[in-house]
Amino acid sequence: MNKCVIVRGGGDIATGTIYKLVKSGFQVLVLEVEKPSAIRRNVAFCQAVYEQKFTVEDMTCVLVSTIEEAKKIMAKNQVAMMIDPSGEMISKIEHIALVDAILAKKNLGTTIDMAPITIGLGPGFCAGKDVHVVVETMRGHNLGRLIYQGYALPNTGVPGNIKGYSKERVIHSPCAGVCHNVKKITDIVEKGEIIAYIDKTPVYASMSGLLRGLIQDGYNVTSGFKWQILILEWMNIRIVLQFLTRHVVLVEVFWRRYCMVYLDQAATSFPKLDVVKQAVMDALDVAGNANRSSNMDSSRLIFAARRNIAQFFGLSDFHRVILNGGNTESLNTCIKGILKENDHVITTYAEHNSVLRPLYELEEKGIITLTICAPYLEDIKCHIQKNTRMVIMTHSSNVTGEIFDVDLIGQYCKECGVLFMVDAAQSAGHIPVSMENIDVLCFSGHKGLLGIAGIGGFCVKDMEVKPLISGGTGIDSFNPQMPKAYPEHLEAGTQNIVGIAALNAGIQYVQSHQKEIVEKECFLLQKLYEGLSGYVEFYSSLENSTPIVAINIPGKDSAYVSDLLNYKYGIVTRCGAHCAPLMHKHLKTEERGIVRLSISFQNTIEDIDFVVRAIQEISNDY
Repeated sequence: MNKCVIVRGGGDIATGTIYKLVKSGFQVLVLEVEKPSAIRRNVAFCQAVYEQKFTVEDMTCVLVSTIEEAKKIMAKNQVAMMIDPSGEMISKIEHIALVDAILAKKNLGTTIDMAPITIGLGPGFCAGKDVHVVVETMRGHNLGRLIYQGYALPNTGVPGNIKGYSKERVIHSPCAGVCHNVKKITDIVEKGEIIAYIDKTPVYASMSGLLRGLIQDGYNVTSGFKWQILILEWMNIRIVLQFLTRHVVLVEVFWRRYCMVYLDQAATSFPKLDVVKQAVMDALDVAGNANRSSNMDSSRLIFAARRNIAQFFGLSDFHRVILNGGNTESLNTCIKGILKENDHVITTYAEHNSVLRPLYELEEKGIITLTICAPYLEDIKCHIQKNTRMVIMTHSSNVTGEIFDVDLIGQYCKECGVLFMVDAAQSAGHIPVSMENIDVLCFSGHKGLLGIAGIGGFCVKDMEVKPLISGGTGIDSFNPQMPKAYPEHLEAGTQNIVGIAALNAGIQYVQSHQKEIVEKECFLLQKLYEGLSGYVEFYSSLENSTPIVAINIPGKDSAYVSDLLNYKYGIVTRCGAHCAPLMHKHLKTEERGIVRLSISFQNTIEDIDFVVRAIQEISNDY
């Protein structure tokens, strides 16, 4: 089978394409010009033209002069390169696809009939006419999009904005002549420092920063030829960054630890507290399997966790604290284990799919009838029926952060003899939660309660719940049914000791610092609203809310804004539908989605100031 792909151009973007093709099992022949002008030469296979062979990551490109040599190199899973600017080899070697990755911003001669599949990267190609497919290369929301008809976005000619710098990042040659480099790629330079000479004319750094690209030494440049440098805002870590730029894995670790601004706390808490990390490490040294070993350490740990959770939520019987894999499992267990045939259930448009989908399933099977209304007492009152068995609702919206009056609704349900189940995934840990008027409380362990992923549970008062799954419990082994005793009745299988340890540490921390947590989060929330006012559309409110701000920038898709915040500014948010389709229908954001900024007490005022500046810049400039 022919697996050869011809790639025209060997610059940095072309190299990424080539690398992926080879790793996917294709053989690649690269066609280059006699003197490539790539400036990001450290990550460009075209450097093989100057050095005969060049390695990027774990892949080597070898310059060859004949088709026979090229085939031998490709058979070794290496990249073959030939100097062929006019593409004469395209008709001389069998291939299944051709990729024009020259990135010249215009078509330099590629035609759709050059291969069974022709692909053009970036502007200058018309999909369906010049090539079969165009790949969008403009940074932003559409980066990587496949275009089957028409053109990619045109080249703006303006360098991307990084930390407020755009045109300053590009250095243009002051004259024509031969380049003699003084600096090398990854060097840190000061504004006004000489980085190269064109013949005898010096080329000065236009700003302070890290030298990201540099033309090949000895290259004959034209007047106006460009270099690029990347600004570094944190001047005190220059030496560290200079080292890290050569070590990609360490750069990622460094970025995540020191530079990322994390505003997706509603998805999962980050970073994990030191006390939680230590609890995880300590749990790894705990011997035995709870209820199944003569060593009682793991059983004691789980006992302590149940007791602390019961105390935290105000549940009198800690045996009724059920621990499992998370809130979704809890909701499914309770919905399917409590509701019976002909029951009527009320839920609200504010719910997560982990509530809605199990209810839809029971409704489709004809087991229950379902009413969906607004998450307020007066609306719920209007829908109570004689056979209403349960009201199920969230304590606070995972989209807008709005807190609903579950205490008042719980009192009403109690008066009506209706069970009341609350999803506290978004509220627990951020605001006080009490089971005084709640029959079933489901919670997530890795969000506001600060544990790790894969742990959660529910608290249930004195009622029967059928197990969702059956299996070993460590007790009553000769009983063909699950034990009647709680919590074993609802806990089949080996417990997640590490997750329970993390949850136990997290919930103790929250219990000890609840007042400070609420005050800090309210302060940061207010600053975020103040900074964004006038720049965004709000779908949330400062009053009566968990630390969530739901926004959109007028005229911009939520995914575009969230991607831009992530890739340009290092700000992590959540966009889209948030697994809450009815809330988005209520807000009329089904198509556009919402950008959710969710904070916690672990964020800082510096985080908030940076996010505000970033969103203001996006609102003004994009």
